[in-house]
Amino acid sequence: MKNATMHGSNQSRGASIALIALALLGGAASRFALSPLQEVIRVDLGFTDNEISLIQGAAIAIPMAALSLPIGRLVDRSNRSRLLVGLTFLAAIGTAWTALSHGFLSMFVARMLVGIAVGGALPTALSLSADLTSRAVRGKIIALLSMGQLLGAAAAFVLVGRLMQVLPSTRVPALGVEPLVAWRLLLLLLSLGLAGAALALVLLREPIRQEDAGAQVASVREMLAELASHRRILLPLVIGSVTVCMADAAASIWAVPVLTRFLHLEPKDFGGWMGLMFIVTGTLGVILGGLLADIGQRLGGSLGLLRAAAAVAGLATPMALFPVMSSVHGFAALLGMLLLLGSSASVISFAAMTLLIPNRLRGVSISVVVGINFVFGLGVAPTLVSVLAQVLGSGTDIRVPLTAIGLVAGSSSLCAYLVAIRAARMSRAA
Repeated sequence: MKNATMHGSNQSRGASIALIALALLGGAASRFALSPLQEVIRVDLGFTDNEISLIQGAAIAIPMAALSLPIGRLVDRSNRSRLLVGLTFLAAIGTAWTALSHGFLSMFVARMLVGIAVGGALPTALSLSADLTSRAVRGKIIALLSMGQLLGAAAAFVLVGRLMQVLPSTRVPALGVEPLVAWRLLLLLLSLGLAGAALALVLLREPIRQEDAGAQVASVREMLAELASHRRILLPLVIGSVTVCMADAAASIWAVPVLTRFLHLEPKDFGGWMGLMFIVTGTLGVILGGLLADIGQRLGGSLGLLRAAAAVAGLATPMALFPVMSSVHGFAALLGMLLLLGSSASVISFAAMTLLIPNRLRGVSISVVVGINFVFGLGVAPTLVSVLAQVLGSGTDIRVPLTAIGLVAGSSSLCAYLVAIRAARMSRAA
């Protein structure tokens, strides 16, 4: 009877993790759906590169940065499963609004809703998964959830490449949109899928909070004071995570324009293989990151995790040269390695945070880190590419600025993790 109860409990936990991964998959699809479409949308609506970079970056980053602390406190104090349902519905609404937008301001606001949903879902999912699993396997579970995100991004590229060839332009006067072109139909279909995922998440049950459950920080001031006590390790860890995010975000957003403008490909030419690349490199990346996180924890605790993060960041830095490759094969090889290593570094970073940060502060701290990642990764890095291109007088040629930002971000990440390692050694010695 005891074995049957444990088996049922494991099945229930497995189903809960699968539902959480589904939410992250849908959120990633809503975030990345515009990436393979951005040149089509730019031409259709007459947007500039700066406007596209703001829609793809700042619109996602600003609301998450502004709401990171309130969402984090909700994660730490409220029913997280219901919060995840609401955030998934919000992603569906933002995606549908994007599909029906005709101007920059309307689309910017629509993408802000997606930014709130996607940014809030990650700390909610990490907090839920931490209470559904033991510390010994937490790296693997975070890797599994990261795979959900990567599969969502890959699905966006694959489906866009396929559906853009078959979806017709049609007229739907009842919606006030004439004509409802293929990219709009595609986003509306995605919004329906997200609504369905939200309905499935109603089945998710709130787990009991583990470890220091019930120990609450009385005020924001006390919470920040406790976080500040870990600042010598956490601050460089945050900087390392943010700069990895900057390199990956700039690459993800501007890879398609490089392919269309300079390698002369269309969505139907690259949608399939880019989607496959996201799946393969993402899967290998999160598996590698999860394994390194668990091995590093067993061998050296948080110090072992930081060493693994530094090694991955160092290997990823030269992969930022992908935009200046003269062939599609060279472009794809370096971009794939950059995404693989970036995924690994992200998994290791968040695994380190779940070990370094007490349960009562985990939601707030991870939400703040995600908010910072969004601001600098999505809000600053993509627009910095287009602005730097204008400063250099290269116009729509964003290859050199994209390469330069990737190299600087990768080098900064490596340095930050090395500083964190030094701080961890000093802490042990003390």
